[in-house]
Amino acid sequence: MGRKKGEGRRRKRGSRRRPARAERRRILVVTEGLRTEKQYVERLNGFLRSRGSTTVVRSVGVGKDPLKVVEECIIIRQQAAACGDEKKFDECVCLVDVDKHSTMAQAIRLARAESIQLIVSNLKFEVWICWHADDRCGPLSSKQLDARVKKLGLMSGKDLASTFPIDKVATACAIARKADAGLSAGRVGPDPSTAMPVLVELLTEEK
Repeated sequence: MGRKKGEGRRRKRGSRRRPARAERRRILVVTEGLRTEKQYVERLNGFLRSRGSTTVVRSVGVGKDPLKVVEECIIIRQQAAACGDEKKFDECVCLVDVDKHSTMAQAIRLARAESIQLIVSNLKFEVWICWHADDRCGPLSSKQLDARVKKLGLMSGKDLASTFPIDKVATACAIARKADAGLSAGRVGPDPSTAMPVLVELLTEEK
């Protein structure tokens, strides 16, 4: 018996249907640095997504002190929420440095009150950059850190090197936890330290 007219076409059209996409977690990351931190977060997100992570990350560089970073994060979160559920963020994260800022305590209090994950690097973010290629954990000055990342070929000026070993993020996490066993968001750890493993965990969690 022959097929009914149009049956083959219907089956062909049906075979093209794609399964509905799983809902993805949305994370906002607001950084103090305009280039290095923002580039790193974008590179890290790409690396983790290539290994199955389904997190959507929006990275914004502010270029202000810690308190201004948290305040900007709140504004961006509110603007996104006003655009509907699809634009709302599931988690908000701020990356800041200890460096010479005087507003850190205020930033910590505000972030805690607003349920924002404040990731502090002591002395600065370059500590985390170094730990992708160097396991030394002694304190360095800001200039010494800059010299170290340059010597290791991890950065060119304020930009991440094209060959930056983002695949060593697990190694960096292990070094960070060794340097500060109590690392957590909303806390200033010893020098050197960083709570960046908190962000890595957030990016790999399932919703």
